[in-house]
Formats: sequence, C-alpha cells, structure tokens
Amino acid sequence: MTAAPRSVVSYWNGRARAGYDAQPGQDPVRDVWSARITPLIADAVGARARILDIGCGTGFLARILAAAGHRVTGQDVSPGMLEVAAERAAEEHLRADWRVGEAERPPEGPFDAVVTRNVLWTLPAPDRAVRRWLDVLRPGGLLLVSDGRWGVAEVGDDVVRRRFDDSYAEASAALPLSEGLDFTTCAALVERAGLVDVTDRTALFDRVPYPSAPGFFLLTARAPR
Repeated sequence: MTAAPRSVVSYWNGRARAGYDAQPGQDPVRDVWSARITPLIADAVGARARILDIGCGTGFLARILAAAGHRVTGQDVSPGMLEVAAERAAEEHLRADWRVGEAERPPEGPFDAVVTRNVLWTLPAPDRAVRRWLDVLRPGGLLLVSDGRWGVAEVGDDVVRRRFDDSYAEASAALPLSEGLDFTTCAALVERAGLVDVTDRTALFDRVPYPSAPGFFLLTARAPR
C-alpha cells in the first residue's frame, strides 16, 4: 500500500491515458534521450545491468533501457501509469518488472544503477529518498537524476495546470522542493546523502528536451566503493 495522498495518485492515474506520452517532453523526444542516455549508462555500468527507474511513469526511461538490453525494474506510485508502462513495453516486445511503490521505499537491491526523471521535486522527503536509493545501489553503482524548476515552468495547457494545482494543493505545502530544483541544489542533496563523483551531464543535450524547463539538468553520481 502507498501512503501518497489520494489526490496525487488520482491525478497521475487520470493523466496516464490522457495524452501523457504525446506531450513534447515524452515520446517526441524519446530518440533524443535514448541517444544520450544509452551510451552513458553502458559506459558507467556495462551491459545487461540491473537498473531501477524510480517514478517511472509510463516507462519512458525504463523502456529505453530495456531496449538496450538492461534488466529494468520500474517503480511508480500510480498504478494507472504502470498499467500503461506494461502495455507499451509489451507492444515493443520489452521485458521489465513493474512495481507500485513510493520513491522513498525502493525495492531491495543491489542495483547497478538507479535512474529518475522529474521526480525529486515532487517528494515530501527528498533527502531521505536519495539516501534510500543509495542503500539499494551496489558499491560504485550509478545514480542518474534529471529534473528542473517545474514549479515555475511554462509547460502544459491551462486545464492540466489547474488539475495539477488542485491535486497538489494540500500536498505541495509539505514539499521542500515544490518549485523544482537545479543542478546545484541537486548536487548538494546527493552529496549530503553520501554519494560521490557528482558530475553535471547537462551538456549531453544540445537543446533542452522540453518546451520550457528552467533549470533543466542531468546529473550523475556514484555510490562509494
């Protein structure tokens, strides 16, 4: 069972089949992400790595990594998102393990890599979450984080924004990163958790892969050996 507010889970369940993957930051840029993330992961942890995608949604990163031959577990708080992820993976003849769960409660490791995209800013306890991700990484394992200042981003139509505001009205009061975060904030967070070799990978993208994402970044770090 998840302790996430019902309104939050309901919001993501409702969006899963409401054009979510057709957004400019989803399927339209999937090849862009694949071309940059796939070699980065391969160089960092090798082939057929065991990878956990936290807050996987409809499986954007999970399916990219499964297509590259990795053993992927996708976890999300929304059963509706995971249903779509499983369906799309099946359509693409990909295998992954899909699990319902909160970001702060990852499945048992060890994993060679933990990846997460646009999730940290939505968490009530981001420091605790990152410490738990470190706990399930093998020594020397990779953490990959992409995020941005989504609280001030000009993304999505007015209806989506209103639904988001309504769903998160109560929950957002308890979110320390409700306005989002940039690389500097994220780097400090992962270093506090005990990760090392924090590196800014944002330059892998020659353009921001979203219509408007202030502070967009891609960060990697390592579990201590």
